[in-house]
Amino acid sequence: MVRTSLLPGLLKCLKENKAENVPQKLFEVSDTVVKDASTDTGAINIRKITALVIDTTSNFEVIHGLLDLIMTKVGANFATRDYCLAEDNEDVRFFPQRGFSVLLGGKKIGSVGVIHPEVLGNFELKYPVSAMELDFDSMFEHFKSQNE
Repeated sequence: MVRTSLLPGLLKCLKENKAENVPQKLFEVSDTVVKDASTDTGAINIRKITALVIDTTSNFEVIHGLLDLIMTKVGANFATRDYCLAEDNEDVRFFPQRGFSVLLGGKKIGSVGVIHPEVLGNFELKYPVSAMELDFDSMFEHFKSQNE
């Protein structure tokens, strides 16, 4: 199966386990595909890391804390704002003013936010979900450049 995002698979997993107690936390690292006209196939694989948490409240601070930990491990410099979040109202997966682009070294490497209620309804989820999805390869490249 070709996937452009890992989030739908994790949301489907939550749907199948909605009878379980909350909070629930899910993680996945896997390949996704994006269009790339410069290749013979017209597409390239991008490895992504995705996490989400479902609870009676949005628990955005849990996902944001995980994101900060990952950024610390890849050598992001908080003092120089090498890593930051920028409001992203274009990503319709997230609630308005609750979705952000993750920037590392000035480049967008992913998204983080609170999943939009309409998306939750499509997966028959009654509790808020916070999620992040990051380009693993971009983080690894940043880590390698910090350690050269």
